[in-house]
Parts: sequence; C-alpha cells; structure tokens
Amino acid sequence: MNHFDVMFKEALAFAKSRKVVPSDKYYNQMTQLQRQTSISIKSLAQLEQIRHIIDSVNKAIEHGETFADFRKRVQAGDIHLPRHRLNNIYRTNIQAAYNRGKWYEQQQNKKDRPYLMYSAINDSRTRPEHRARHGVIRPIDDPFWLDNTPPCGFRCRCTTRALTEQQAKERGITPVDELPPKTDDFGISPARYGEQFNNLVYDAIARLALENPKADLVGVAGQIEQVAMMSYPITTLDELLGQIDEETD
Repeated sequence: MNHFDVMFKEALAFAKSRKVVPSDKYYNQMTQLQRQTSISIKSLAQLEQIRHIIDSVNKAIEHGETFADFRKRVQAGDIHLPRHRLNNIYRTNIQAAYNRGKWYEQQQNKKDRPYLMYSAINDSRTRPEHRARHGVIRPIDDPFWLDNTPPCGFRCRCTTRALTEQQAKERGITPVDELPPKTDDFGISPARYGEQFNNLVYDAIARLALENPKADLVGVAGQIEQVAMMSYPITTLDELLGQIDEETD
C-alpha cells in the first residue's frame, strides 16, 4: 500500500466516523474538544438534512467527485442552499479529511521527519492571521499544532509540510516567543481527534477535580490537553478502515 492509499483511507475513515448532531447542540452546547468528533451545519435545523449533506460530502471524498456532483446530490434531497454555502461546506470538509489523512501519514514518518512547517498560499485571498503563520516550524508534537493545524477557518487552503531535522534547522526553527498569537478561527486539529484522546483528557480533569476540588479546571484544561497530546497513542481506526477496505476493493 503506497502513501496515497494510506492518506486516502485515513481521510475517509475520519470523514465517516464523525457523529452528525443538530446545529444548535453543536454550536451552543458542545465544547471545542467534543466538536472534534462531531459535525453539523449551521442554520439547518433538521437532522436528516444535515445528515444528507454530510453523506454527500463523504461520497464526494470516497469517489473523487467534483463540487458540481456534490451539489446535484444535495439538491436531489430537496435541500436548497446558496451556492457559496454549499461551496464552503464542500471545501472545508474535504480539506479537513485530507489534512487528517496527511497528519496520520506525517505521524507515521515522524522519526525521519520530526518537524512540521506551516504553509499558506500567500495570495490576495490569504487571511492576515494565516499569512502570519506561514513558515512557522515547530516539532510535530508541539502544542502549537493543537490550534494551528489546517484547515484554520472556512475555505482555508493552508497545509503543513513535514521536514527532517536538518531541513528544519537550515530553515530555522521558530522560537516560542516568535509564534503568532492564537486567533478565534476554528481549527480541526487531528491531534485532538479520537475517543481515546478525549477519554485521556477527561480522566486527567476528573483526577484533578478529586485531588483538588477548588482547582480552576477551566484554566488548566488547555494545559491538560497539551500534556495528553504528547503521550497520545496514534490510532488507525482499524475497525472503520476495515469497513472502508471492503467498500473500496
């Protein structure tokens, strides 16, 4: 199996494994961490409509369909959204799945390429905060990537590039005090993804609450996530990948 097959299957596994939830619950009741394993569409109240659109995105990923194909399938379900809204949904979800697959491949090869570099397109459509991240180089398991793994917003075109230690040193590893400030745009960080990771974080918070009832749990939650990420075992979603193998053979 070549690296493209690995990336594609992991991307498809990620796309199919996210739980479809009502938009009100997703945007008003769920934490950022909980959203990593869920998906919804703002302004759509009916769960079946949301599920139909997400299923259409997943089929587009699986079969390499164009936006026009995706749009026709959505409209066949008697769902009519503005073209720009469908375009955002299509591009954002495909990019999220692609980056999940890419991250998985990078994690498998991090012994040889232990650094990542943020790469923006840098044209007239590039957002200033994304341009500020361009060229940032940090270790692949650095907490920076928790909130800065593309896509970092709707229709984000940014990517990451894996580097060898020598390449990272030649280009210059970005010091912590020179990292761009955290922004409010969303980040579907692959490092946060997965039930095992969520349980690891929740267990750590629960232990802290028992040991120190007066602890500021909100204040330390981010630190707990960062520590958990460093020891988080990479999962391959074996069961779901097996199902996809059967579907795509």
